[in-house]
Order: sequence, then structure tokens, then C-alpha cells
Amino acid sequence: MTQNLMISSTTIRAALIALAGSALMLSGCSKSDDAKSASAQAGSEFRNVSIGDPTYDNAYSKQAYNKAAEVTAEHAGSDAPYGEAAAVAQSLAKLGLATLSANEASAAETEAMHQSRIIRGHLSEWIAMNAVAKASTNFDISDDKAALEELIELRNNDVVQYTKRMDSLHEEIEAYRAQIADLDAKAQSERNESARFELQMTSVSATQAAQLAERVREHSLRADGFELESTRIQGIVGQLLPGAHEVELQVKKAKDQIDLLQLSIDELEQRVRDSKADSAQARANAEQARSAITSLVQKLEEYHESNVIPANESVISVIRQSIRAAGGATDNAKTSGSIAKASGQEQLARALSRQARGEAEMAMLYQSIMESGLSGSWESSMQSHETRRDELYAESQQSFQDAASSLRRVRVRGESGEALEAAAARLDLLGGVEPEPEYSEEYDSEETQYDDSESYEDSEFDSEAEDIDEEG
Repeated sequence: MTQNLMISSTTIRAALIALAGSALMLSGCSKSDDAKSASAQAGSEFRNVSIGDPTYDNAYSKQAYNKAAEVTAEHAGSDAPYGEAAAVAQSLAKLGLATLSANEASAAETEAMHQSRIIRGHLSEWIAMNAVAKASTNFDISDDKAALEELIELRNNDVVQYTKRMDSLHEEIEAYRAQIADLDAKAQSERNESARFELQMTSVSATQAAQLAERVREHSLRADGFELESTRIQGIVGQLLPGAHEVELQVKKAKDQIDLLQLSIDELEQRVRDSKADSAQARANAEQARSAITSLVQKLEEYHESNVIPANESVISVIRQSIRAAGGATDNAKTSGSIAKASGQEQLARALSRQARGEAEMAMLYQSIMESGLSGSWESSMQSHETRRDELYAESQQSFQDAASSLRRVRVRGESGEALEAAAARLDLLGGVEPEPEYSEEYDSEETQYDDSESYEDSEFDSEAEDIDEEG
């Protein structure tokens, strides 16, 4: 078990599989120990999630993790036999719940980014309309025309980008629809096979009928699996369609703006004579865009406050519970405890990084608005998100470093030890810690002078390695 944990120390799935045997690590204890029973039950729940039906949804996994957390809560970290195993089980159960909750946090961040992009679309519109308003008051036709042509080029670039995004979404949706059709066809085929065997049951012996019933069940289960997967993919398509529609609207809006700008060029002579009226209309359009930007930014902040932040804080809270629970395994299960703690700290670092990226996106949005020249108190909001971004990045780096430290507390030799150290070094690098420079050959002679001290350290290491082998 120890080797499996070390090789895949940064993946919750491998850690859960490894934990399945953790309830056996104190085999000399009393069979009536409640903590032992709780740990064994938690291990059973983890096995159900790890090697169960691939069509299980998140609700099933959440139920398993909650059950594992519930049965071990009373015994985690206690002095009772198997208390440490219960602590590790509690830690990994919380980590599993955090992994599931992370999907919701990620979805909230994605939605916030989608809203941000819509605001950027309105900002492009405001820039264009504001430029049109300024150009329409300028009687120098050559300058006006050059400015409009530049705006047309910008909007053409927007059309290209939006069109690529639209085509990509359409291709993705069509690919999913093809999968749905294929799954539905497979499901129907399995239903037909099930019905065919079911018809045969009426004309055979009881023994043969029992065999045919098993075949009917097999095909029915396969059909159920195909239909469940088809339903899941239909849900994905349902989520993609609104986004595709929004991108199509952005393409149409950009093209409409291009047409408007081109019309402005064609009618420059007329606009010279009627510049005041045109200026008033462009400014009205710009004002509409400005109003939309102000309203959408407020809605985005409200969504960020009421959805994004709580979703992230919920995930982070559960991960911190996982880390605290892992701290209860310091003796017989210290290897599993250290790896569970490292997994939790890495998950925490990644959750903080995701939240920091969201804050960075918000700060960049405000910076873009400020750079556009749109009036408003944008700077304070930008600085607020920048400050929070920097705090989260710093916390994330510290968590990566903590994860590396936890991995290094697992003392093993050979390939497993090297793999563990490599994983710790990668975590340190993510945490902003540069690797120590390698010693040059000129120090080799000095290193040989310390053979006696090294053998002493090795003897301690051998003792720890034996403990780990017993634990495994």
C-alpha cells in the first residue's frame, strides 16, 4: 500500500484506492474495536467509488464520501485502536467531497468569466460608438475616415475571433449529438437483444430460461448504461447551446457595427453637413453601451460575491477539514497521514490558484475599462481584486510548499523515494521555490569524509523504513 501511495501521491483517486487496505495496518488490535469497524466501512465506501460502475454520477460518489466521513468522525485521531486509520479515512473522505464541490466552484468561475466576456463585448461597442461620435464632429474627412477604417479592422478581427469560437462550439455540439445518436442506437440494439432472449424463454426448459434471463438482464443493463450516458451528454449540450447562441449574437452585433462603420465612411460627405445629428446619435449609442457596461459590471460583482466566492470558500473549508483530519495520523499510520495531508494541501493550493485566476480576470476587466477611457470609479475595484489576487496566489504558493514538506516526511528509499522527492520538487516549484543547485564535482572528496555520519543517518532511515513496511 505504501508504494502505491507514494507513486500516486498527488492524485486523490489513487490515495483512496490505497486507503482501502489501511484498516488492516493494526492487525494485532481487538476485533471489537469500533474505530476498526468504522475504518473498514470507510474503506468499503472508497472501493465502491474507485472500482464501481463508471456510470455512477457525482451524487453517488458524494453519498459514499459523506458516509465514510460520518462513520469515522467519532474515531478520527482518537487514542483507540485504528483511530489513526479513521483519521486518514476522514481526511480522504473530506478530500473526495472537496473534489466534487470543486466542480461547482469551477462552473461558477466559468460563468463569471462568460459574463466578463460579454462586458468586454459591450466595451468594444462603446469604444466604437464613442469614436464615431468624436469622428462625426471632425470636419477633416481624411482623419475621420482613417479612424473608422481602423475601427472596422478591429471589429473584423472580433468577427473572426467570435466566428472561430462559434464554429468551435457548433463542432463540439455536433460531436456530442453524434455521440448521443450512437449511444441511443446502441441502447436500442441492446433492448432488441434483451427482447429476443425474453421471447425465447417461453419455449425452453426452466434451466434454459434461467440462463436466458441472465442474458436479458445483461443486455438491459447495457442499454441502461448507454441511455444514462446519452442523457448526461444531452445535459452537456443543453449547457453549451446558450453559450453558442450568445456568441452568434456577438458575431451579428460585430457585423452590424462593421456595417454601421462602413456606412459612416460612405456617408462622410453627408456627415460633414449633418455632423451634429450624427454625433448625437453615436453618443446616444455610446451612452447605451456605457449604461449596459455599468449594469453588467454590477451584476457580475453581485454574482461574484453571492456565487463564486461562497463556492470557492466551501471547497477550501472542506479541504482544510481534510488536512486537519490527516494530522491525527502521526504514529502507526503516519505514512498514509502524511500523503493524505499532502494531497489535501495540493488540492488547497489548486483551489486557491483557481480563485486567484478569477480575481485576476476581474482585475483585468477593470483595467480594460479604465484604459478605454470610460468614466467611472473603476480603479478602486481593480485594486481590490488585485489585492485579493495577490493574497490568494501567496496562499496558494505556501500550500504547494506545505504539500512538498508533507511528502518529504514520508521517508522511503529506492525508486519510490526518488518518485516522492520528484513530486515534492514539482510542488515546491509550483510554490515558487527554486531547486537547490547541484553540488559540483570538487566537493566529492569532502563528501567522502562523512561516511561515518552518513551510516548513522542510514541506520535511522532503515528503522523508519521498517515501520513503513509494517504499516503497508
